[in-house]
This record gives sequence, C-alpha cells and structure tokens, in this order.
Amino acid sequence: MTENYRFKGVYPALVTPFDENGVNEEQFRGLIDYVISAGATGIVPCGTTGEFTNMRFEEKVEAIRIACEAAKGKVPVLAGCGAAYTNDAIKLVRRAAEFGAAAALVVTPYFLRPSNKEIYDHFEKIANNSDIPIFVYNIPQVTGVPVHWKLVDGLREIDGIQGLKDSSGDLVNLTTILVRRPEEFQVVVGHDEVALPALASGCDGAILASANIFPDRYIKMQAALAQGDLKEALIIQRSIQKTVRIIVNKGGGLAVKAALNMMGIPVGHARAPLIEGDLLSYEDIDELRTCLEDLQLIKRGPVTFRVGDHAIVAEAYPKAVGLVPDEVPDLTLLHGEALAGTGLEVAHVDLVMGLKSGPVSVALEGAGRMMEGFHPSNVIKDLEPTTVFAPTVTITGELHKKLVYDVAQRAVADAVRRTVTDRIFPEELVSDIIVAVNVFVHPKANNAKRVHINNFRATRFAIRRAIEGRQSVEEIVARRDSARHPFAYNP
Repeated sequence: MTENYRFKGVYPALVTPFDENGVNEEQFRGLIDYVISAGATGIVPCGTTGEFTNMRFEEKVEAIRIACEAAKGKVPVLAGCGAAYTNDAIKLVRRAAEFGAAAALVVTPYFLRPSNKEIYDHFEKIANNSDIPIFVYNIPQVTGVPVHWKLVDGLREIDGIQGLKDSSGDLVNLTTILVRRPEEFQVVVGHDEVALPALASGCDGAILASANIFPDRYIKMQAALAQGDLKEALIIQRSIQKTVRIIVNKGGGLAVKAALNMMGIPVGHARAPLIEGDLLSYEDIDELRTCLEDLQLIKRGPVTFRVGDHAIVAEAYPKAVGLVPDEVPDLTLLHGEALAGTGLEVAHVDLVMGLKSGPVSVALEGAGRMMEGFHPSNVIKDLEPTTVFAPTVTITGELHKKLVYDVAQRAVADAVRRTVTDRIFPEELVSDIIVAVNVFVHPKANNAKRVHINNFRATRFAIRRAIEGRQSVEEIVARRDSARHPFAYNP
C-alpha cells in the first residue's frame, strides 16, 4: 500500500476519446499531454466525465493503461475504478495497481440504491483487496445514493480508505466532513460550481470536468487562497463560472468534448445515448464557444472575405475548429438563424446580411415605412454596420411594444457592436454591410432582463452562423437525428 500518497492540486476528470474500436489512444494521449502542459497536477481516467458507465470492462482497463503510460514520470494517476458489482471494482483496482496508478477512485454502487451497510461492505471488500489507496466517490445526483458524513466517519476507519471525492455540491455535508476528518484523511471537491467555497473551506484539491479545459485557472485559484487573496480567487471563479455552469448542467463530458474539439484538441463525440443538440443544445454549443473565446482558448486566425474581385482578410477571426471556414466566398446575401432561452422570454432571431449594393438594400429602403402585411421596421441609430430592426409579431400593448422596440432592439444593437469588437467583421467592411434582423418577442413576455439577454445571444449567434455558412446542408443532415421539433432544429 502506497501510504504516502497525498492528493495535491487539480486533477482533470478526463473525457475518453472513442473510435470504432474502443478507446482512441492517439487522441487520449494528446489530451493527457495537453492537460499536463496546462498545469494539471494529476489525472483521473474513467470517471463520470470519462463516460465509464458506457465502457466495457476491457475498455476501462485500456484507458487506465494508456493514462498510466502517458503520465508516467510526470503526474500521478488516480484511476476511476467504479463498478456496480463489487468484484468488478476489485478486479479493476488490481489492474490499475499493476499499471502504476497511485490510487483508485471508486464510486458508490449505483442504480439499486444500496443501504449504508451495503455501501460500507462494498468499500471494505475493495480496500481489503487493494495494494493502492482508495478514494470514495460521492455523486448522489447520478448514483441515487448520498454518502452522509456519518457514513464517512465509518468509511475512513477502514484500512486503505484514504480519501473522499465529493461531487454532491452539498456544502453543508462537505464542511461537516472537513471539520470532523483527521489530518491524514484527504478530501477533494468534485463539483465545479462550488470549487471556490469548497477549497476555501479546506479541501485538499479538486477533481473537475472543466479542468480538462483550463486546469491552470484552478491552480491559480488555489494559489490565491493559499496566500489569503480571496479577491483574486473570486475574480478567477467569476471568469470561468458561465463556462462551468454549461459543463455541469449540460451533459458533463458531452460539453467538455464539444469545448475541446472547438479548441483544436480532438476527442471525438460522446457515446450513445448522449447526443449534441439535446441535453447540450445548439444554443449551448454556441454559448460555450463564446465563453472559450472570452477566455482566449479559441485560437484566432485569418478568414478571407471575397467582395467581387477583391479579398479582405479578417486577420484575427476566432476560429473554433470545425465551425469556421477559411474563406467567405460571397457577401452578397447571407442568412443566419438562432434560438436562445426558454419560456415566455425565448428569443428567435432570423436575419439576412450582405453588401449595400446587393438585395439586402431593399430592407434599408423599406425601413420606417408602413406597408400592408409587414411589421414596421426601423434603422437603429448610430450603429455600424447599418442595422435594420423588425419584429415578427404584431404588437399587443404598451409593455410588449417596450420589450420589442426598446429592450429587444437594444439587445440587437449590443450584439452587433460586440460582433465588431470581437473582430468578426473586418474593419474595412463595416461601412459596406447591412444587417436586417427579424426578432420574435412573445406577446406575454414580462422579464425585460431575460428578453435582453436572450435576444443579445440569439443575434450574436445568428450573425456568426450567417458569416460561417451555418447551418450547412451537411450540418443539418448530421443534426437531423437529434431534432425533436423542426423549429430551428432545436429539440
């Protein structure tokens, strides 16, 4: 037993790249190299984010082997060895030890909702048959079985149980465990959204899904806390909070894989039944992309815009891998559509854009005129590129009018300005472009803040989709299987 193993820092809960034969070793090694170079102090293969429940026993063994080989001499491996069947967990722990894993992370038995005694017996048998330390893994939101601090009091008395990973998000239970534990019993946080308060409360480190993307941010957060600089730690947490929220609430490994792929770190797709476009909606993917851009994790590069015989290059376009073409061949007429939000404040934006010398000029000519069968449109003042705004529903009252022509129109203007700031439009083209935006605001909407946020996001996404030629025919076909409703191909 490696009694001297101590958890330190931040371990990414690695996603598992798959191919038709099982684990994609080349991509997995590439991911491990990336997270270590980005500051990870250890790695965890075959955890929840790694989709261990969708892996055959032999695939788990293979993933742990690859991880141990790739990390050897660099960082320790805390191998995910969870299984619903006790003997399978024992076998997996033994194989992990053979490969050189420093310790094993074992989730509570799941699905059948065992009693505390059954959980205790499960871990006792595993620990008694292990040559490496065991960390208990508490994640009741998916196992259906919470590990209460009273049970932890008993589990930590078992020889070989050296720590706990708590992914519950229950800070009351976690802090009770922290104040009652002996110094040698290690506790790490596994819930990304409460990483800061958990670390500040005394956790030894963190095992996080979002650490696949930016382990360095959490390392800096820990360093700030160690120096007593709570203000700096808060700044770091707030800078990543939106990204973290998408990951935690939108499919975990599914979202992490989408992010890494856009960053140029290929990890493939999640296994069925998980699919992009359902739990992780297309809106979420677009929002995740903008978060990564704001964190400067999406590389920038040139995109060429063809205007007749001329070529104008946007030198620093944020080039999310797989989404952005190297060339926009024709700016005459582009179309983009996006949906954002839910409920009465949902926003649906349908826009066209193009050169002033092209057919979009019709929208500019008709702005401000009352025409039968059309909703009144107007040109948004003091805005470049020139933007024509029009609602897609009949105004039903003063509140609805305010939400449309004040709140939603302001959101569109803010999105257009942000697009220019993000260097999506080449500076040389801004004065030559017209954007005509049709906006849906539900007649019964009442939350002005949500109307603004949703229309801002939808406009921002729609402009990008227009420029990038999305959705392409290929993209629509690829997404067909995840569509539950034809409205914007959103489930």
